[in-house]
Amino acid sequence: MPLQTTIKNALPKSLLGRALLIIVTPLILLQVVSGLIFYETHWDKVSYRLARSVAGDVAAIVQLVTDDPSEEARERAAALAGRNMDMFVTFLPGAILSNKAVPPANDLEDVLDRSMQSFIVKPYRLDSESSDRNVIIDVQLADGVLRITTTRKRLFSTTVYVFVIWMIGTSLILFGVATIFMRNQVKPIRRLARAADNFGKGRDVSNFKPEGATEVRQAA
Repeated sequence: MPLQTTIKNALPKSLLGRALLIIVTPLILLQVVSGLIFYETHWDKVSYRLARSVAGDVAAIVQLVTDDPSEEARERAAALAGRNMDMFVTFLPGAILSNKAVPPANDLEDVLDRSMQSFIVKPYRLDSESSDRNVIIDVQLADGVLRITTTRKRLFSTTVYVFVIWMIGTSLILFGVATIFMRNQVKPIRRLARAADNFGKGRDVSNFKPEGATEVRQAA
């Protein structure tokens, strides 16, 4: 079946359907373009800055426990991280991270991994799959592994939800208003079409009263 015929068959047959299609198509294109622009100019930059903030805090904790590897210093670093950085720090003595390269499991790990490379020179591993709420960062030290757990909220901006809700909500409202308006505009045209059909069949159309837009009245 030719493409032109397929498109023609897929298009609405009624005047109201075609009018709504004319309204909906630009709305959908606007949402797609707005979403792409938002992702490229805002979401990606915000995510990267949040990830750099987390990576910087991790680097500070690693530096503290590296400069003073005593148990007391590690406890102070853990208390500082929990109090000021929203991070839970534990130490796994004697643990060794695998040398096998592990690619980022998702976009969150990818952004955080790029930021970690700017701050951390020691081997590390990221795990955002084990928990729905937290991200685990393991850093290899000389005598074990430093495990830092932080909440996903530190790596995710809630403006995404706000933007999506705003974008979809305004589109639905505009579409609803346009539908009501177009239905009111199409009704006189439908009445005129029925009257013309009845007139062509020789039926009485004396009760027909033209209404609506000027063009509809002129056609009557």
